[in-house]
Amino acid sequence: MINAIIRQAAILRDALHNNNATTVQFCGLNAADYLAGVGPSFDLRAEYERLKSELEGLRQRIANADLVTRELNRRLVDGIRCSPDYGPNSALYVQAGYVAHNQRRSGLARPAVETPPIAPLTPPSGQAAA
Repeated sequence: MINAIIRQAAILRDALHNNNATTVQFCGLNAADYLAGVGPSFDLRAEYERLKSELEGLRQRIANADLVTRELNRRLVDGIRCSPDYGPNSALYVQAGYVAHNQRRSGLARPAVETPPIAPLTPPSGQAAA
């Protein structure tokens, strides 16, 4: 509904200009008064679109920065893991959010799976078996 109102305002604005009716009073309202009244709706929408465009650019810059951060995180963790002073069993490695290598379990578990018995095929009622 709001977009319809703005569309109507744009149509009225253009009609006033196209018909040279900018100086005529319509029920005490001339084109200048009308444009001053509806102008904020158009101006704010233009600002909204500009900000939306800026946000898209900012979102892309954040994504690019996050790629750099991910690579630096990987390099630092690899460095901690490969360091002779720290390594994969160190408190630093654990505090960085990883499980120390000497605390890992294989995780291999093969639970017994029961398969349900297969029921014999029976023909639908009313049909003879072939």
